[in-house]
Amino acid sequence: MCGRGLDNPADSLSENCGGDCWGCIGEIEADMGDSWALAKVRKEFDAGLRPGWIDPTEP
Repeated sequence: MCGRGLDNPADSLSENCGGDCWGCIGEIEADMGDSWALAKVRKEFDAGLRPGWIDPTEP
Protein backbone atom coordinates (compact mmCIF):
# COMPACT_ATOMS: atom_id res chain seq x y z
CA MET A 1 0.00 0.00 0.00
CA CYS A 2 2.56 2.57 1.12
CA GLY A 3 5.70 0.99 -0.34
CA ARG A 4 7.46 0.52 3.01
CA GLY A 5 10.10 -2.21 2.97
CA LEU A 6 8.89 -5.30 4.80
CA ASP A 7 10.44 -7.08 7.79
CA ASN A 8 13.05 -4.43 8.53
CA PRO A 9 14.34 -5.15 12.06
CA ALA A 10 14.91 -1.41 12.60
CA ASP A 11 11.28 -0.55 11.74
CA SER A 12 8.62 -2.10 13.98
CA LEU A 13 5.85 -1.02 11.59
CA SER A 14 7.39 -2.98 8.69
CA GLU A 15 6.14 -6.40 9.84
CA ASN A 16 4.84 -8.32 6.82
CA CYS A 17 1.06 -8.73 7.00
CA GLY A 18 0.38 -10.75 3.86
CA GLY A 19 2.34 -8.45 1.56
CA ASP A 20 1.47 -5.16 3.25
CA CYS A 21 3.17 -3.58 6.25
CA TRP A 22 1.77 -3.49 9.77
CA GLY A 23 1.98 0.30 9.53
CA CYS A 24 -0.91 0.25 7.04
CA ILE A 25 -2.76 -2.88 8.12
CA GLY A 26 -2.68 -2.04 11.82
CA GLU A 27 -4.30 1.33 11.27
CA ILE A 28 -6.97 -0.17 9.00
CA GLU A 29 -7.81 -2.92 11.49
CA ALA A 30 -7.86 -0.45 14.40
CA ASP A 31 -10.20 1.83 12.44
CA MET A 32 -12.47 -1.18 11.83
CA GLY A 33 -12.71 -1.78 15.58
CA ASP A 34 -10.42 -4.77 16.05
CA SER A 35 -9.61 -4.59 19.77
CA TRP A 36 -6.17 -6.25 19.51
CA ALA A 37 -5.06 -3.95 16.68
CA LEU A 38 -6.50 -0.90 18.43
CA ALA A 39 -4.56 -1.65 21.62
CA LYS A 40 -1.31 -2.18 19.70
CA VAL A 41 -1.76 0.94 17.55
CA ARG A 42 -2.50 3.02 20.67
CA LYS A 43 0.80 1.85 22.19
CA GLU A 44 2.61 2.71 18.95
CA PHE A 45 0.99 6.15 18.95
CA ASP A 46 2.03 6.74 22.56
CA ALA A 47 5.59 5.71 21.64
CA GLY A 48 5.66 8.28 18.82
CA LEU A 49 5.54 5.76 15.97
CA ARG A 50 2.20 7.00 14.59
CA PRO A 51 2.24 10.79 15.04
CA GLY A 52 -0.72 11.56 12.76
CA TRP A 53 -2.99 8.76 13.92
CA ILE A 54 -6.44 9.65 15.27
CA ASP A 55 -8.08 7.18 17.65
CA PRO A 56 -11.40 6.16 16.04
CA THR A 57 -13.01 5.77 19.48
CA GLU A 58 -12.33 9.40 20.46
CA PRO A 59 -15.15 11.90 19.76
